[in-house]
Amino acid sequence: MDRSVPLHPKTWPSWLGVGLLFLLWRLPRNMRNSLAQFLANLRARRNTGTNRAVRINLQACFPKLDDSVRNAIAERYAILHAQALMLSPRNWWGNDESIVDQSRIHNRKYLDEAIATGRPVVLLVTHSAALDAGLLALSPHYPLQGIYKPLDNVVLDYLVYRARHRFNAIPLPRGSGFRQLIKGLNEGKIMCYLSDEDLGPEGSVFAPFFGHQKATLAMLPRIVKKTNALVVPMIAHHDSDDDAVDVHLFECLQNYPTGDALIDATNMNNAIAKTIRLQPAQFTWKLRVFQTCPQGKGTRYGQIERGELEVEQL
Repeated sequence: MDRSVPLHPKTWPSWLGVGLLFLLWRLPRNMRNSLAQFLANLRARRNTGTNRAVRINLQACFPKLDDSVRNAIAERYAILHAQALMLSPRNWWGNDESIVDQSRIHNRKYLDEAIATGRPVVLLVTHSAALDAGLLALSPHYPLQGIYKPLDNVVLDYLVYRARHRFNAIPLPRGSGFRQLIKGLNEGKIMCYLSDEDLGPEGSVFAPFFGHQKATLAMLPRIVKKTNALVVPMIAHHDSDDDAVDVHLFECLQNYPTGDALIDATNMNNAIAKTIRLQPAQFTWKLRVFQTCPQGKGTRYGQIERGELEVEQL
């Protein structure tokens, strides 16, 4: 794959946008955060499919919370992600020392203890406001590899890939193959694996996620069984008070895999849900995690909007 700097005239508008992001990054923190809050609030007021998906997800995952509390989480979610977006140039061009200094790794013992066993290690990563910054925070300390989906915008794809490749981390494009992942694990690289999205019924099993059936990829148990790996859950948070990234690690999955696809998918989903509950606003709620209908009736978000399905029935 060509990784040269994309400079075709068609990319110039994207470079202008990146330049604007660079200028926003260099603003004083309070000014930048206020601007992010203003823009996030404007966007959150729009009646878009994304905003409706956020509301449906929060209602599904936190049914016992008052609407006012869920609305506050949705508002905070939008602000945190806008603030983290404005800090993206730090991942691309920030010096190594500043990246290390502005990161905090919590419960690092869980990852270190897993590595100390001599077994391969998989990081079960949750989508969050500081996803890229969190992995970047870990990469100076641990040899990372992971699958990523190339972005449609070639400029952003170049910059994101470049950032993920810093400190000798190895990003592998989706579709690289099972064999390359296994090879990296057996060579001592820590695999970063995301499995909180709904990628459709193929290769998935329907398992509970926050009490609702979710199409859950069944790939991780195969990887773990093949390599005898340990699985350590992780989520990264953006701290708007000091522009830092907080990487939170959790105790490795126990008795995993069991060989039962439903039990294994449920255990993994429960681990992901635990990372989300730590600070719910940090999760990427725009993801359509309940997209696939178990009965094959099309998207469940569409069914809800048409009144054919209640959120409680997901």
